[in-house]
Amino acid sequence: MAIKTLPSSPSTPPARSAAGRVWSFLLYAGTPVLIILGLIAALLLLQPRYTDSAGQPLTARFLHADTALDPAQALARLRTRPTRLAEAAPDGPIWLLADLPDGRDADASAGLALLLPVHTAAPPECWLARDEADDGAGSPLAEIEVRDGLLGQQMRLPAAAAGQALCRLVLSFPTRLSIEQWQGHTLSETTAHTAQAAGLLEGGLLTLAAFLVIIALTMREQPYMVLACWILCNLRLGAWALGWDHQFLGQIIPPDPLVWVRKLTVLLYYALTIHLFVTLFRPSLDAITVRRLRLVARWSAVCLLLALLALPHDWFQLTTFLTAWLASALVTVTLVHGLFRFNTRSQLWHTIGVCLALVILLTGLVLIGLGRASLIAPFPGTVALLLCNLLIALAAADKMREERQLRLRQRNDLIARDTLTPLGLFTLGATRHFEHLNPNAREILDIAPDSDLHALAWSDFFPKVDWLAISVATEQGRDTEIQRIQAARDAPARNFLLRATLVGSRVEGSLQDISARTETIRKLRLMADNDPLTDTLNRRGIEKTMQKAIENLQQTNTPCALAFLDLDHLKRVNDLFGHSTGDTLLQMVCERLKYSLSDEQPLGRIGNDEFIILFPGMRAGEARRAAQDMIESLNGSALYVGERAFQLKSAMGLIDIDRNMTPKDAIAAASRACRDARKQHQDVVLYEENARELFDHIDEMHLFEQLESTGTSEDIFLEMQPIMSLRHPLKTLNFEALLRVRNTGARPLQTGKIIQAAEDSGMITAIDKWVFTTLLEWMSRHHLKLGQTRQVNVNLSGVSLNDDRFINVLFGILNQQPQFTRRLCVEITEGVALQDLERTRQFMRRLQRMGARVALDDFGAGYTSFSYLKELPADMIKIDGTLIRDMLASEANIAIVNSIVDLAHNLGMECIAEWVEDVATLRALTDMGVDYVQGYVISGSRPPLDLLACDNILPLVGDPAARAYIEEISGRRLT
Repeated sequence: MAIKTLPSSPSTPPARSAAGRVWSFLLYAGTPVLIILGLIAALLLLQPRYTDSAGQPLTARFLHADTALDPAQALARLRTRPTRLAEAAPDGPIWLLADLPDGRDADASAGLALLLPVHTAAPPECWLARDEADDGAGSPLAEIEVRDGLLGQQMRLPAAAAGQALCRLVLSFPTRLSIEQWQGHTLSETTAHTAQAAGLLEGGLLTLAAFLVIIALTMREQPYMVLACWILCNLRLGAWALGWDHQFLGQIIPPDPLVWVRKLTVLLYYALTIHLFVTLFRPSLDAITVRRLRLVARWSAVCLLLALLALPHDWFQLTTFLTAWLASALVTVTLVHGLFRFNTRSQLWHTIGVCLALVILLTGLVLIGLGRASLIAPFPGTVALLLCNLLIALAAADKMREERQLRLRQRNDLIARDTLTPLGLFTLGATRHFEHLNPNAREILDIAPDSDLHALAWSDFFPKVDWLAISVATEQGRDTEIQRIQAARDAPARNFLLRATLVGSRVEGSLQDISARTETIRKLRLMADNDPLTDTLNRRGIEKTMQKAIENLQQTNTPCALAFLDLDHLKRVNDLFGHSTGDTLLQMVCERLKYSLSDEQPLGRIGNDEFIILFPGMRAGEARRAAQDMIESLNGSALYVGERAFQLKSAMGLIDIDRNMTPKDAIAAASRACRDARKQHQDVVLYEENARELFDHIDEMHLFEQLESTGTSEDIFLEMQPIMSLRHPLKTLNFEALLRVRNTGARPLQTGKIIQAAEDSGMITAIDKWVFTTLLEWMSRHHLKLGQTRQVNVNLSGVSLNDDRFINVLFGILNQQPQFTRRLCVEITEGVALQDLERTRQFMRRLQRMGARVALDDFGAGYTSFSYLKELPADMIKIDGTLIRDMLASEANIAIVNSIVDLAHNLGMECIAEWVEDVATLRALTDMGVDYVQGYVISGSRPPLDLLACDNILPLVGDPAARAYIEEISGRRLT
């Protein structure tokens, strides 16, 4: 088999040869190593051009003259009263007298030179003073030429000069004075060496600073410009430390401006150092540390500026010293903090190198502050300063390079996200035309890839918006929903979430297509507000519509009528024929109702067989005709489901909505009107705007709101109706506690209607709680005046009896007053008691264990009382008032009441007869053996204070015949 060699892919680079690899190694690695080795060899092996030399310090005497002296006078005073000054101040001329060594042994060809290492405000004047022994005529003074050099003030002496040198100096700032003797050629070489070092330092640092400025301008990187300025400040501080900052770029700086140049240099160096190092090492610092460092740096820089401007020059050196230490502390904290946070070894070594370089720089600054700049050798100091700045510049550049690479990566990530993100990203210019659209934005806006963006404006797709408001909403985490302008009338609506921020005059934003979500939410809201069976509004939907109608009534006085429709027999249809038949009937009813209604008249179903109809813009009187037509349509003809015909009987309550109503209140008022229609056997009952029933309902709602919020109300109170014992009429003062409602204006409220409304609205438990609590508290306050009271009757609603939570609350109330609970007799309506025998039986037993008694109220009104009486452990029977009131009208009524009394006694129960209104009935009941009577013949309900004022029942009886009969039976009982 032949083996075929495939040619290499054109895109695959050819393998590098061994010679190429060697050449690359020599070029990139060998050449730098060779150069470095050559430099080291040159420094170690070659003969140095200059040698380190130093002048010979001379003994000098100083005179700080505050008056004008001529040289002879100054010489005389210095010789007679020598003064040594450690440091001279710039507040007058300084005279200096130095003793010259014997110059006869010096190299005559080289000559001697004197050096004053200071820079004066004015050129100094110097004279050569001979010894007095040389000339008996005196000590003549010969003027010496003085030149300002790089190292200080230089004086050339003649060969074999001897005697003393006298100089007059005027200083610009305090300085330490000294004078040195040099060989002429040595001073020249040292000056040249220092000039070379100065040139090297200025050239190197200026070149580095210029390079950084070029980088800052071309790359638009602000940190490079800061770094360049910081290096220039280093140049000036280094020149100051080395003693030649009085010149710059070959130019002499006058002494007075030099003081302010030094102050400005110290201030700028301090501020730039803090800013530069905090900026460079910000990734390794937490936000709190950065904020604190900047705060300290900002305020300390302000303090330093004030100190440099206000403090005298004598304090300048101390200020510089403190500034150096504060800068050292802040930068040290920054670097040390960063050492423990770097993740890479290269970052660690960069930091260590910067620390070393900074230590060298700040050491020089501290020496300046202490006035010991002379300790720094010129050439080594220059090289050290140059290398330190170079090291810091390299570290800073590397740091900024890393940050730039990070920004590039972030930019690439941004480009990738711009391409791959599911959001539509866009940029708008100042004229709100598109400048950028990512692919997804083009897709959701249906823009072709080759379209000219600058020709497309925001207003071509969306309505105008307030970009400032949208930017604020975006910053607060809120989205703005916006709808696209429809290209055609039948085009589907498209909705977007808009987020945007203002960047100058431009807008950066994103769009997210939420059309599908908006449509789903619309359908869900429709389902939330509509009844799925009948396609009408549900309770939530109709209440929202009612709320809008109430707001229109409040704002524009637009009336609205509300109808409550109740179907009868629907429950029976569900039980007999199933719920599917009932559902079909409901759908047919809704179709008939909708046929009579307009689109502006919403229909809602709030219960199984209860409906709400709104008539916006109409009063109840105007809507009555439409309501009557709907009722006649429903009640007048049968509804057919299959072969079966169903005749429904419906009733309607129609009201005018009041501006102070809530939707819940309006539905309750219309429901009450519907109940009245049932009771009155009418099709429609109307409560117009000023109807008494409507106001009664509003008062009822106000009462119930008070009870629900505070547990009490100022509109309800208790009255007491006496219950007389026929066995001992004058020995007991029993009564029944009755709920009463105060009149509201000119519309008295009936207690029966209040109780009925409370049972319908579920507020009856709050009323029962108030009654029991108030009654027991009243008995506790007045127990000393209730000595004749053996029994207090109180009614309990059937709704409350079937509420487990209320029962627990009730027994909690009774447990708080056990001594008075034993006097209570709780009346339970017979019809309610028979609904759940077991529940009623347990409740009765629980009351009896607490000492209370139980009575069956309205006994005899039903048809099953006799058969179930033995099942209930009642203590008393309260015969229904309708039987008592009409008892004497026929013998049959007397027989029924008599049988009830006999049955109760046979079961061990007592009897109470209510509604006793005349003495004849009272006599008949006494003859039957009834135990207690209650009614107007004894007394109606009275305020509680009336009962507290009596010892027995007789003062409460108003009928004289009844009083006489009571006294008669009382005497009969006593005998």
